[in-house]
Amino acid sequence: MRQVIKSDKMFKGKKCEICGAPATTYLFGRFLCGSAKCAEKARLLRGGPAGHKLRVISVGSKNPVKVKAVEMAMEKSIGSTLVVEVDANSGVSKQPIGFDETTEGAKNRAKYAFEAKSSLYGVGIEAGLVEIGRKYLDVHVCAIYDGLDYTIGTSQGFQVPTELVKEMKHGEECGVVAEKIYNIKDIGKKEGIIGYLTNGGINRLNLCESAVLMAMVPRLVSNKDIKF
Repeated sequence: MRQVIKSDKMFKGKKCEICGAPATTYLFGRFLCGSAKCAEKARLLRGGPAGHKLRVISVGSKNPVKVKAVEMAMEKSIGSTLVVEVDANSGVSKQPIGFDETTEGAKNRAKYAFEAKSSLYGVGIEAGLVEIGRKYLDVHVCAIYDGLDYTIGTSQGFQVPTELVKEMKHGEECGVVAEKIYNIKDIGKKEGIIGYLTNGGINRLNLCESAVLMAMVPRLVSNKDIKF
């Protein structure tokens, strides 16, 4: 007689292996929630009939701008991938100051994402306030981890308004300060402060994508014989 496992016992304490929500079903070899989006990602992760899997890239953030930027950058640099988001802690202050702290935050996110999901690369993106020539610039740093080493890239930097710098230097996040001053809710998950300052000429998605593309330079097949 076939043993029947009751659903309440099977799913008790289980979480969706894609998004982390409580699991309600088991499909494609994974515990999943009821989201169609998660089911589709699980299907892709399982691979096709021959067992071939898409290359999976894990991102140490739930921010939709960062996730989309990684999808775009990977498509341009290595082709088709499946990008999986991971809620990762940067391990640094809410508003990193300087290249060292900003890079450390990006590396921590990348390593955590890589270890949390079975993936080709773990990607971390961190925005920091960097002093250059007595002016303060917002710069996005990307770290890409492969289990052995990191590659690093940065976005373009733009000068941050003085009214933001003052509070950021006291530990307040750029997005939080900008939201308060310019009354734009969740600006960091949309066009970013750069979108506001340039009237949409360039946005945060562009900055994050460029940082990822720069971090991928040493990993391109065309550069395999170059020492970085």
